[in-house]
Parts: sequence; structure tokens; C-alpha cells
Amino acid sequence: MRNKTLTILLLTTILFDPATDLRAAPSNGTRLPPGRSVELGYEYNVMFKRQLNRSYGDLSNQDHFYTVSFGAFDWLSLDGKIGIGDVTQKNGSHLPKLEYNTGFAGGYGFRIKAFEEKRYGVRLIAGFQHISVHPRDRSVNDDKYESFLDDWQVSALAAKDFKFFTLYAGMKGSDCEIVYKVNKHDKRRRYSENHIGLISGGELYLFDNKARLGVEGRFFDETAFSTSVSYLF
Repeated sequence: MRNKTLTILLLTTILFDPATDLRAAPSNGTRLPPGRSVELGYEYNVMFKRQLNRSYGDLSNQDHFYTVSFGAFDWLSLDGKIGIGDVTQKNGSHLPKLEYNTGFAGGYGFRIKAFEEKRYGVRLIAGFQHISVHPRDRSVNDDKYESFLDDWQVSALAAKDFKFFTLYAGMKGSDCEIVYKVNKHDKRRRYSENHIGLISGGELYLFDNKARLGVEGRFFDETAFSTSVSYLF
């Protein structure tokens, strides 16, 4: 218990230290696999709108991921994902509308169960998630644009467990960054306009709680939605 408490304090300090960049991605829900267990699944993530600073317009993207979560302990899950994604940049005064073609996408993160009261089915989950999308290059008006997207998130979620489903909500700090080059030079990085948002979602359990269906919405810093299906082994 002492080691768990020290680990939670250390991770919380890393996540919420004001000196740490706050970054947005799906939270991966609230179910942590039991120690030494693995949960495999599929996740679809769509970001409808994410405003960039300094009049660089808005970002949107879609991702398809194969996901894996490993229960390092009953209270700590290590998460990974790999798949494909695209990126669209529009409404900016400095760049034309850019619709990058689908390319490689991946991510990683972790979640910790900071508190649980089994009598009332209440849990608190803190997490960190990151995804990176590397779409194929795009040419517009004889200019070649290369780009990739970094999407980060730290979150604190309160979950209420019922017999066959879980509802959760919480807050997050996030950032979505676009890095691009025009004609292979002048590399630039642009950041999100807003960094604090809300999360709400639900999880439905099937087949003796082995299968899980999840949906999640994210608001204010971005407008985004994700859905997932997974199975616990």
C-alpha cells in the first residue's frame, strides 16, 4: 500500500505540475485490467474541431486504432494503440485548406485507480494519454506540405459502477499541436487555443463482463467523440 501511495503521488505530481505541458486524446475509459491481465480492442476517434492559436484555423481528424491495455497492477494500467489517421487544417488566415491523406497513427499512456469505494460503486481514475498522427504529404498550388499531429491529455475522472454498465465524467487538461513544413523547409509548430475541457462517457459490459463497449465525448477545449469495443483476457 505504501508503494502504491508513493507511486500515485509521483504520477499526480507529473500530470498536474503547472510546469508540465498539458496536452487531448481519448481517456481509454475507466476499466483497468486486473493485475497481469490484458484487454485487447478497437477504437474509433474523431475530433470535429480543435482551434489553433494565432489565427491558424481549426484542426480535425479521424483515427482507427487497435488497442491494448496491460494491468501492471490492479490499480495501474499501461495503454498502447496503433492504427491509421488523417488530418484536416482549415479556416486559417496563414495557410490554405489542407486535407492530408491517411497515414500511420499510434499512441500510449497509463491510468491509475486513485480511489475506490466498492460499497457504492464509486471510483476515481487519473490518466495520461497521447496519440500521434503522421498523414501522407499533400501538394497545393505547387507547394508540398508535410505535417504530423500530436494530441495529448491528462484527465481526472469520477466513475459510478452499476451492474452491467459504468457512467463517468471529469475534467482534462489538453493540447493538440500541428507541426508542418512547406517544400521541406521552414518547420513550424502551432498550438491549441484552449487547454481545459470536460469528458463524459459510458461503458457497457457483456459476456460475464469480459466484453466492453465504450462511448465518450469531449467538450470545450475541443469537440470530439470516440467509441470502442474490447475484450478482457
